[in-house]
Amino acid sequence: MFQPKVHPALRYSRYILCIGFMIAFMAYLVPQYALYILIAGTSLFIVGFVLQIYLYRISSRYRVKTSLGIDFLFPNIDHWIVAVDYIAMPDEPIPTEAELAEAEIAELIQTIQLRKRKSRDAANQLAIGGPKVVPYVSQLFNEEHPDPRFKAAAILRHMGPRAAEAVPTLIDGINDADPGVRAQVICALARIGPKSYDAIPALVNQLSHESDDIRICTALAIGRIHRGRKAEASVVKSVSALLEDPMPSVQTAGLISLISLGQKDKDTVPLLINGLRDRNAVLALLCTESLGFAGKKAEEAFPDLIDALDVQHPIIQIKVSHALYRIGYDPLALLRSLLTAGKAGDIYVKYEALQVLENMGSKAEPASTAYLRMLGDKNTLVRLFAVRAIGYLGEKARPLASELRGVLEDPAKAVRFHAEQTLNALGEPLEEPVQDEETESD
Repeated sequence: MFQPKVHPALRYSRYILCIGFMIAFMAYLVPQYALYILIAGTSLFIVGFVLQIYLYRISSRYRVKTSLGIDFLFPNIDHWIVAVDYIAMPDEPIPTEAELAEAEIAELIQTIQLRKRKSRDAANQLAIGGPKVVPYVSQLFNEEHPDPRFKAAAILRHMGPRAAEAVPTLIDGINDADPGVRAQVICALARIGPKSYDAIPALVNQLSHESDDIRICTALAIGRIHRGRKAEASVVKSVSALLEDPMPSVQTAGLISLISLGQKDKDTVPLLINGLRDRNAVLALLCTESLGFAGKKAEEAFPDLIDALDVQHPIIQIKVSHALYRIGYDPLALLRSLLTAGKAGDIYVKYEALQVLENMGSKAEPASTAYLRMLGDKNTLVRLFAVRAIGYLGEKARPLASELRGVLEDPAKAVRFHAEQTLNALGEPLEEPVQDEETESD
């Protein structure tokens, strides 16, 4: 699940290739054995080269060129990892807005327009600039070169619901001549969510696009935008047609979208379990999430999901753990995976791990020892994760009050704030109580 089996020789093929080249080069240093060394080195180089080609062919089978211009790859092929856009980000992004002056915004926009070396950094800064930057970013869609248009759509995608003002501009960009820009626009509309409802007619037209990637992302976008809103019969019919698509990944995307549209039947769970093996790891994880929402009805998915916990990737661990918890699996058996994901994952993985731990409440008490270790971690987000998780223990966090008081000296304001909140909730003093010395009686 989520990954193909790859022989170790393939993983190290690049090293075999390099070693062969180095051995062949040594023929110049040892002239008396040059012929033998050259033959040995060249043979090893050819073996490594052939293995590299074979690895590339295997990885191409399990690679989906996505609308984001990134490859969604299986995590255990040579350190490539799964991208997270549709998976790990909550509907409302964690607030990270930075105050940017108009002069700063104009300078960043110009950097993107001129396609300078730092244009990616400029896009990242604008993405956390808040709704104030939306009108400036929208102007980039008028650029002739596709790169500024691509970055504009990516910025709006990262902003999510805060970029709702740009929906009319994004609707105009759905038919962009550049496929990468077009697909990035679709993802941006999906991340904005229900506020992009006016884009549904234009998105439905993209369901018949010749690109598999466009059809996949469009189906997911329609499902995400309709969340909590009844879909029209024509929309349901168009998405249902994807179940007959020749591409299995498009079929899986159509199924996930239909579930988001509220179209469920008795065959949904078996189809989702089958989708766990989709070669697109993103779709496999979305099937995992959908199984979790199915609750008790998805208990037959336990064996497949439990096997997936062995995959050492934070996104997979947290999504599978969350799904198992929702279906009703023993929460204590999930603690190790939750803590591993919470420590190794990015901010959105930590966010979801905390959601599960919050729901578990005091049942997560066995994780107390791990929380204490995490309080001393050099990573601020890991310490913040530990403090918040301790707060979810309720009264069972009282024995940890002394350690929480030590956290009040943490250099990070957010860590100190949550430690203080937890101590106040427990009714514990913020300073260590002074012990009265017992006087010896004469």
